[in-house]
Amino acid sequence: MRRPISERKLQANRANAKRSTGPRTEAGKAASRKNALKHGILSRSLDLLPAIDLDSLTPERSVHPAVSGGDTALQEISRIWDRLARIVAFEKASSQLPVGLERNARLICRYERMLTRQLHARIRECAGLEHEAEDEFRRKI
Repeated sequence: MRRPISERKLQANRANAKRSTGPRTEAGKAASRKNALKHGILSRSLDLLPAIDLDSLTPERSVHPAVSGGDTALQEISRIWDRLARIVAFEKASSQLPVGLERNARLICRYERMLTRQLHARIRECAGLEHEAEDEFRRKI
């Protein structure tokens, strides 16, 4: 349960929020767009990402499930699967650096957990199990 903040603190927060408006110049805006592009795992700008050789990750089978048609849930699964492949590639690249895994282990685990949850939710959605899982969860509570 959150404690209410004082009126003085609320006024200070609002004043600070008015001052922090982000970059104003085009150069600043362009630079800030690349702030989250350190590893490219969640990037939407595929042209800025380093190329990932998916065949080197799993040579015996295809990493990417084939998706055709207009099923948005399947397209979402495909997109999540691509991002999971980026995590594997990022982890592989990090392991080749002297302190790469030490520095990036939390990031890798966090994104892998987040994407795995999303993937499982979309799979349940495709299978029509989202309501059954919610009902079972509520019964356990």
